[in-house]
Amino acid sequence: MPDNSNYRCKCPRCTIRSLRGPAVIITLGVLFLLQEMRGDFFAFHHTWPILLVVMGIVSLASSLAPMDGHVEDPINPVPPVPPVPPQGPVPGQGR
Repeated sequence: MPDNSNYRCKCPRCTIRSLRGPAVIITLGVLFLLQEMRGDFFAFHHTWPILLVVMGIVSLASSLAPMDGHVEDPINPVPPVPPVPPQGPVPGQGR
């Protein structure tokens, strides 16, 4: 059985999407650092919308990025949908 523990898609869309978490953590750190250095103007209750802007920019960049070379997850493939069996006449329909 092949080892799929290191599986990761390397297309631009997945690469940008994987940067969302680190971008939020770095932004939080910068905002808290600014609050400690210049508390009045850069207090967190004034600057938290910057987090929304950063998440929006990363989401926009991810949605605009091409999916060239995208590989679906081989670990959990989607099973095929079984065909619907043909319906016969239903008893009690007035026939």
